[in-house]
Amino acid sequence: MTRLSHKMWLTVGLLWACGLAPAQSGAVAREMPPEVDFRSIVRTAKDRVFPAVVFVKCIQENLEGGKRESNEVSGSGVLISADGEMITNWHVVDKATEVRCLLYDGRAMEAKVIGSDKDTDLALLKLGTSDGESMPYASLGDSTQLVEGDFVMAMGAPWGLSRSVSIGIISCTRRYLPENSEYSLWLQSDCAISPGNSGGPLVNTAGEVIGITSRGAMQGGDMGFAIPSETVRIITDSIREHGFVNWTWYGLQLQPLHDFNRNIYFEGKDGVIVSGTDPESPARHAGLL
Repeated sequence: MTRLSHKMWLTVGLLWACGLAPAQSGAVAREMPPEVDFRSIVRTAKDRVFPAVVFVKCIQENLEGGKRESNEVSGSGVLISADGEMITNWHVVDKATEVRCLLYDGRAMEAKVIGSDKDTDLALLKLGTSDGESMPYASLGDSTQLVEGDFVMAMGAPWGLSRSVSIGIISCTRRYLPENSEYSLWLQSDCAISPGNSGGPLVNTAGEVIGITSRGAMQGGDMGFAIPSETVRIITDSIREHGFVNWTWYGLQLQPLHDFNRNIYFEGKDGVIVSGTDPESPARHAGLL
């Protein structure tokens, strides 16, 4: 058996991620796809998005303890339009009285929060650009096309460092997190994620933003979670139109058809079980039990 070098393993992995599986054992050699330069693909994808990555610093005020106090928090963002629209996390700009942004080229600008949504942890901001000024921006990709094993890059400002990029793979495309998945499932990856990466883009090998980083594991290995671009589109469209996200609330309490942890199984493949309704909810007033 031929021993593959580290570079060859990276090439084989990238071919799988791009849907170009190597020829099976015994196949004619000419059926093998040409060798792909993994480093070149990563560099090209990074160069398409990196200029749009923004370091975000917020001044927050709170009245805890009966007195006004200010503190600084920092995170990341990504520009998604030439006129300075930017996406970050809700928890980065929550209670912010001032949002300051450091751009890729060293310029500093203030930003205005157009709207935010706590339930999906997303916020849409607008940089204070001059009339006619064009900003570098990244394109949103299609997160529904991702499969486990696809290579991705996490960009942002971990620990307050103004620029950083890490690489990994998609570990799960539809991760359910209890009490944090009411409106959207999560993309899970093993890219290195640290405090400050919040709000930064998760990027595919085509140089498209397929997620917005929101949370990561502080111990026990690299495990980060991002909001899929499919959800980002819905939220940003709603904020542009209304200034907020107009969620519909029924007040239904649900449980799965097949619950492995509690060893409860119901017949059927689709749907959920209504286990109850919230007090004073529309469902309760409608007579649902």
